[in-house]
Amino acid sequence: MTTLILNVDRDNDFGEKAGIKGPLVGYSQCYNAAVKLISTDPEDSDSNALFGALKHYELLQSKGEDVDIAMVTGDDDVGPKSDEVISSQLDLIIQPGKYKNVILISDGAEDDYILPLILSRAPIRYIKHIIVRHNQNIESLYYYIVRGMQDKKLVKKVAIPLGLILLTYGIAALGFALAFTVNGNNIGNSSFYAFILVIVVIGAYFMEKGFDIAENMVLLSNKLREYSEQARIMFISTIVSLGIFFVGIASTYPIFYTTDPVLDKILLFLQQFSIWAYASVGSRGVFKLMDIYVAGSEKSISVYYAIAFSISAETILYGLLGYLRYSLNYMNFNYSLVSIGLILSGLVVVIITAGIRRKKSSVETVSAGENEGA
Repeated sequence: MTTLILNVDRDNDFGEKAGIKGPLVGYSQCYNAAVKLISTDPEDSDSNALFGALKHYELLQSKGEDVDIAMVTGDDDVGPKSDEVISSQLDLIIQPGKYKNVILISDGAEDDYILPLILSRAPIRYIKHIIVRHNQNIESLYYYIVRGMQDKKLVKKVAIPLGLILLTYGIAALGFALAFTVNGNNIGNSSFYAFILVIVVIGAYFMEKGFDIAENMVLLSNKLREYSEQARIMFISTIVSLGIFFVGIASTYPIFYTTDPVLDKILLFLQQFSIWAYASVGSRGVFKLMDIYVAGSEKSISVYYAIAFSISAETILYGLLGYLRYSLNYMNFNYSLVSIGLILSGLVVVIITAGIRRKKSSVETVSAGENEGA
């Protein structure tokens, strides 16, 4: 029976860098893939591992052994996802009874995690790791740091924990130092603060590299720009709504400095701010109607129902808060009449709107039934 020489690219460098999708079976396919990857990234160890598998294939074939060669690729999300992809590719290559054993050739111990996947399909004859020898002249600390920061796997495993430690330590130390300084206890000179600031900056740099914050911010900016181009009116409505909301807070907050007692301050603030809150939410509905009109979409009657119900809700809430202030003897009797009038008018709007909606729904149901009968 035949022996399979299997090369594994668990993190899918062939797919990410050279656009090669596994599985690859046969000498020519594997050779072309190795040449393409090493041409794209001469420093990638996966191409060297595949060349090592090809050399081992030639060696065993020269000894008269019946051998095949294949390569499987995983996913850049190393773990369950990549191993699931590898498992599906192994099913295509290692069919029951086709191979008597497998020789696994890889570039490191990380690929050994898939041993159970291989053993469940065929026995493993042995494992061979291809270790790349580097030129001593380039084995400098700077070189390895630069190359390491370009390796996503290494960044996630090292940079994020290191950055988190440095950033947490720096922020905590800076916070304690500032707190002691404010209290009159000088715990260090300017060089101490400079050192802590450097720690924070280095930690922030590692965190940015680990989470790709700059790249994600660019993607978020592009998505916001696309959204604003596709739905200009609704995008503007969000800005207007937030603006009205914060203006409402700024306009009603001085009530706490001009009114007594405290409970009346709270009730009056809620009463006045409810108008701004409704204006903030209501502006979205107005812009929604404008968007429907500009886009030429089918006008939905539900939008008008929503506006009517929201107006009545705001009227009732405003009236209830006003009547509550009268009940607590903060306002006179005439103000209570105004509050009761607002509550009643809000209820009337709710009843009329609900009646119109129910009647319209009944008419639509009857019409639909008549159409089905016809």
